[in-house]
Amino acid sequence: MKTSRNAKRSQRRKKAKRLARTREERYRSLVDIGIALSTEKELQPVLDLILDKALETTRADGASIYLTENIRIDSIGNAGRKFHTVLRFHRSANRSTGKIHQNKILDMNDSSIAGHVALTGRPLLVDDCYDLPQDAPFKFNLEFDREAKYRTRSMLTVPMVASNGRVRGVLQMVNKLSETTGEAEPFTPEDRELMQAFASQACVAVENAKLTEDIENLFESFIRASVTAIEARDPATSGHSDRVAVLTVEFARAVHRSQSGPYKALLFTDAQIRELRYAALLHDFGKIGVRESILTKGKKLYPHEMETILARLESARARQEMIAWKDMAHELVDMIEGARKPDGARFKLAKVAQKIDRFSQQLNQVRMSILNANQPQIVERDFDIATLMSWINKASAELNQELLTPDEVVKLSLPKGSLNPEERREIESHVTHTYHFLRQIAWTEDLSSVADIAHAHHEKCDGSGYPRGITAESIPVQSRMMAISDIYDALTSMDRPYKRALEPERALDILHTEANAGKVDFDLLKVFVEAEIFRSVLGMARPRKAA
Repeated sequence: MKTSRNAKRSQRRKKAKRLARTREERYRSLVDIGIALSTEKELQPVLDLILDKALETTRADGASIYLTENIRIDSIGNAGRKFHTVLRFHRSANRSTGKIHQNKILDMNDSSIAGHVALTGRPLLVDDCYDLPQDAPFKFNLEFDREAKYRTRSMLTVPMVASNGRVRGVLQMVNKLSETTGEAEPFTPEDRELMQAFASQACVAVENAKLTEDIENLFESFIRASVTAIEARDPATSGHSDRVAVLTVEFARAVHRSQSGPYKALLFTDAQIRELRYAALLHDFGKIGVRESILTKGKKLYPHEMETILARLESARARQEMIAWKDMAHELVDMIEGARKPDGARFKLAKVAQKIDRFSQQLNQVRMSILNANQPQIVERDFDIATLMSWINKASAELNQELLTPDEVVKLSLPKGSLNPEERREIESHVTHTYHFLRQIAWTEDLSSVADIAHAHHEKCDGSGYPRGITAESIPVQSRMMAISDIYDALTSMDRPYKRALEPERALDILHTEANAGKVDFDLLKVFVEAEIFRSVLGMARPRKAA
């Protein structure tokens, strides 16, 4: 008898130790789960980790996760309501059927078990989903079981409640597996208690991940809005910032992959690639501080300046014609007063007409020369002002009239581009404006170099760039890559008001000329060409070519 009582005591002690050990393992597991969840920052890996740990902790055969979401609704007929809260099914993991990723929405009501738990904020234990209480407001959805040929029995559903008391989601486990038979058995109150604690931790992890995602989306939308603002000031450059970003990011990846050359050891992390992309997207934001007339100047002369010159030429033509006819009239009067027969009148009339036609042709040639000289050139060797100005000087001498002012001659003599030195200094100031603007943003540590990278994208390796005139060793390698991408896209873009679009081969020739002159990084350009980085933007939309 005494032996029997001792045996029972021993069994109770063993059972108590086993339960204590189980509890200890579970709470240790809970701590491990908390640590694991705290290391993940992105939402999707967090959800996967939650499901894996839920299965492991409860010995469930399957687990699903739903998150609450506010969906914008049509305001018509819903006065004062802009959002409708729903449960979005994100994913499930099942030892028997595998992982399922769906984009399914449940209403927050009592019609489903998950909706009921989300609505009430209380956990729910179900021993058999096919034998629910008659008065239960919810029903079990048989759809999954039918499609997967699965039999759901026991179910544990717990709400993911935030610190402010709001339900952020629902965690649902199905079919707790017996340690001995492997068959489905009911979840226990201890499972419920443990999963409530786990769901609380999971909720914090999800909220942190969603907050990070929301901040990134917010910042991304800010970047997009900034790019839109840039392009609104200068529609002809539409898409330039996006293309430079794509080119530069692909360029960085190609450098990362390079197995030879001085940059073979240069590696870029995902954070550095993101930093470079933002710098490229915002590299021209400072143009918002440049006068629009300069920003969109397509010719060496402004339209009103060209109109003044053309009016002056027309005035010169009319003046010369008037003088010719006046001289002809005086000659006819002299002939009549001298009682001479005007036998040569017809001849003189034809001669005057020829003279008028000759200087009209001459002025037309001058007009065409000025219009030609007004076209901006891409590189200096494409321009010959001497030949063009010879027509103007010759016509000015013969007509005894200055057809161009000294200021107009200076502007038409620009060997490259459409801007005079003062205008060029103003448009070059956009880099400094960009830098000061980007410095105002509270960048995170992994984005702290965005302003510096953008600040140097117009610097040249030989120190001839702007705004600071620094040399290669002071220019970040990211800026040197962006400079090549920026030049390439500027040369090949259509519909710039100050230039025609070049073929990729011609653009690369110009880049090689710049590299040979020590202005752009020769070794980086070699990677750009060999990796055919330019192909990364071939499918991107570009402005339509002017008709």
